[in-house]
Amino acid sequence: MKKGIMVRIAVLASVFMFCIGVVAFGASMSTEIKAILSKEIKIRYSGAVQEMKDASGNAVYPILYNGTTYIPVRSVSNMLNIPINWDGDTKTVIIGTEEKQPKSVLSFKAKTSGHSSKVTDKGSLTVKGEFGADIKYNDGIAYELWNGGASEGISPAYKAEVGGTYSKLSFDVYLSTKDAHIGKQFTIYIYNVDTGETLANIKVDGGQIKKVEEIDITGVKTIGFSANGISGAGSHGYAYFFNPTVK
Repeated sequence: MKKGIMVRIAVLASVFMFCIGVVAFGASMSTEIKAILSKEIKIRYSGAVQEMKDASGNAVYPILYNGTTYIPVRSVSNMLNIPINWDGDTKTVIIGTEEKQPKSVLSFKAKTSGHSSKVTDKGSLTVKGEFGADIKYNDGIAYELWNGGASEGISPAYKAEVGGTYSKLSFDVYLSTKDAHIGKQFTIYIYNVDTGETLANIKVDGGQIKKVEEIDITGVKTIGFSANGISGAGSHGYAYFFNPTVK
């Protein structure tokens, strides 16, 4: 611990138990113990004696057990101004912020269409980079480009049900087009499928690879991926959303 706190922290719940003859939570992993609740032990932090309290503002005190001093973890977190949370499902105290690791959009349940799908051809996951070197991706979404603005929209979009607990979306987009359309401008679209809101529209040239980072998807339960094409009948190629991840 920092700044002179010389006690150990027993992390069992957001508020430590107070009574002598404490029973820990959880059946098979529980052990009944006898401990001493001490109002005499003082906790000093940054030169000042601390008044330890629980989440409701009630006074709490250190516990002595087998020669070790235990203090309530919530009191310590309040003292050090560190967030604390309790995950009841896993019986875990979470101290500090815990950022979710990026997760592939392809790992979520999704709805495809006649124009959008998961990339299943491994060869399509390898693209020539700007200097001719191969760029290999782990996964991706393929979206067919056809007659101008007719190809964009939520209805034909690839719809990934991410659940609403993530805040950022990132991916590389690649426009694989006919030679005649290399360098011509296309637009990719990211939607909030449930509200119909366009979260992002990004210009990308045919043949170009563009890195797209941290589109705000806070609260979005279902993300839609689509793109527009060049005016004219027939397929003009594909927009690939490579390594799409949320965090």
